[in-house]
Amino acid sequence: MSLWRCRRYSGVVLLGVVLLLSGCAGNGDGLDEQGNPISSDTTAPDEPPPTDNVLTFTSMQETIFVPFCVCHVGAAAPLGLVLNSAATFALLVNTSSNEVPDLLRVAPGHPDDSYLVRKLEGGPDIVGFQMPPTELGEQHLPQETIDLVRGWIAAGAPNN
Repeated sequence: MSLWRCRRYSGVVLLGVVLLLSGCAGNGDGLDEQGNPISSDTTAPDEPPPTDNVLTFTSMQETIFVPFCVCHVGAAAPLGLVLNSAATFALLVNTSSNEVPDLLRVAPGHPDDSYLVRKLEGGPDIVGFQMPPTELGEQHLPQETIDLVRGWIAAGAPNN
């Protein structure tokens, strides 16, 4: 191959690489602060779920626990309280709290006596932080979101 052809070929390859990389750069439109694609879902995770009726357990798990209770996901969840699995209901309802065993995590029909509500509100007799902990960079839930959890518990904490 002649020197001219080699330079021409390497110039074409370099131009192709530059074009390929510039196509990947983008301006960040459509990405969140962490560089992840913004979902087409119009409900942002920091907005409370709709308040028109009592949440089902499944919708509460999907709209509150999973997006807000990020520490309680997977095998490393504190005190074994995994909030994103099929076993979550059994881990919460009529189960004693590990931190305050005299209280149930969720006492059906009794939100004020449910340790979950106390942890979310920073109420009496909790151990550690109000959840989610601002000390770890999270934001506490707005009261209207906590009220949805209270409503589910007041309705008897149904498994629906």
